[in-house]
Amino acid sequence: MHIKLLPFAVLKEHLPAEGLSLELPEGASATDALEALAQQHEALAPLLKVTRLAHEDEYVAKRAPLVDGAEYCLIPPVSGG
Repeated sequence: MHIKLLPFAVLKEHLPAEGLSLELPEGASATDALEALAQQHEALAPLLKVTRLAHEDEYVAKRAPLVDGAEYCLIPPVSGG
């Protein structure tokens, strides 16, 4: 399965702003995608552990299977005031 990931917030500073492609086994979940990305970018692993995936304006459940060819947003925790 092939998905595209678009980084937001602080992740845009460390990953290509135009997004990146990720190849995963069929039936992979959001957790699987984040773990695979953390293996490729070890320095971001702590941040990726608390990052969520979003698809079509909704967060993806951690264990929900991802859709082949879909585009997902990488949403790290944010704070503000």
